Amino acid sequence: MRVYARLFYNNIERFLAETFRVFHAITGNEAWQALVRDFLRRHRAASPYFSHIPEEFLEYLGNIKDAGQPPTPPFALELCHYEWVRLALKLAPDADCAYDDVPLGVNDAVAVSPLAWPLRYAFPVQGIGPARQPDVPPARPTFLIAWRDRHDTVRVTASNATTLRLLQLLDEEHPLRDCCAALATETGVPADQLVHRALTALNDLRKRDIVVRRAPLATWPRRPTRPGVT
Repeated sequence: MRVYARLFYNNIERFLAETFRVFHAITGNEAWQALVRDFLRRHRAASPYFSHIPEEFLEYLGNIKDAGQPPTPPFALELCHYEWVRLALKLAPDADCAYDDVPLGVNDAVAVSPLAWPLRYAFPVQGIGPARQPDVPPARPTFLIAWRDRHDTVRVTASNATTLRLLQLLDEEHPLRDCCAALATETGVPADQLVHRALTALNDLRKRDIVVRRAPLATWPRRPTRPGVT
């Protein structure tokens, strides 16, 4: 039983350490192992799949409330979510996206690729590491887009609040003109200016496979979310 218990722990600890490499490096071996053991002892997994263990660890991090549990930095959940996104995109099922290189027009049906995930974090997760560990989030949140392109390469790019709001509206299946009208009302920028800016931004995102021409959504995988993280 001791051999089995050691193998069980080692397999899960190794998989978590490979997924959350930056968080592992920040935490240090002793504190990391205490955290993993507490996770195994306290958390009741909802999924039987080995590949879902990092998601279960995120659930555990989001529910740490007991003062007797191993301490974690304030950015722990967001950093781990950011690291998990890369694995989740690698494992996400293929989607029937309408990839092409034809520029988008204002009357085209545009959609956010199901393999593109707009992300908003309070902490600058992409810059956190052993040498940079902020105690409090900055005044401005961090906006990112993570995606898997048509060549199955996972990428991340910096973004902004307006672009993510545009993607949110497109994700709700609003026509591009309606998206621009809504943004014009929210930002106070004239709608005709917003249409031009939106088309420029969307064509840049199209080149990177972040937005695509709208296809039947029934064949598209859902974007998973975690508690407390956009």
